[in-house]
Amino acid sequence: MHRALSLASGTALILLAACQPSKPAPLAAADSTAIAKVRTDYIAAWNAGKVDAVVALYTSDAELQGPNMPAVRGSGPLQNYFNRALGTPTRPTIDITMGKLLGRQDLAVMAGTYTLTPPAPPAPAKGAAPAPPAPLAGKYLVTATKQADGTWKIAYHAYSLDAPEAPPAPEKPARRGR
Repeated sequence: MHRALSLASGTALILLAACQPSKPAPLAAADSTAIAKVRTDYIAAWNAGKVDAVVALYTSDAELQGPNMPAVRGSGPLQNYFNRALGTPTRPTIDITMGKLLGRQDLAVMAGTYTLTPPAPPAPAKGAAPAPPAPLAGKYLVTATKQADGTWKIAYHAYSLDAPEAPPAPEKPARRGR
């Protein structure tokens, strides 16, 4: 009886070990390079105001989540969003820093920071030029997926602006007893 129980336990352990999912292969160096290129292509397309080139970096069912706005899903709504954001000569330029890249063969997550720099205001006819607006800083989280053709595209993109720290609330005056 003891021998049968040991055999059954040993068989169960072997089966359990065989059923464990294999650990996905990490990102290959070529994939890390391709994902970094998505970032540089995004910066170049944004700064050139090329809406179609920015949208082409997203999957057709991608989702963009920004602060204080509903999620934008799919190529058409993304096209509209970027037309509003980039379709003006007064668009800010963007710089994106990749802080972290994690992934496996077909899925990658990038996290980092970005800076939007508004264009300098036009110089007045007379007098001193106004000071340029301050750049806006923020952070992002992007999920990219490897496509059937081996390219990488953005599937999910969430970003937020870094807001200045709010001043402390004024202290309420002490209530006087009656």
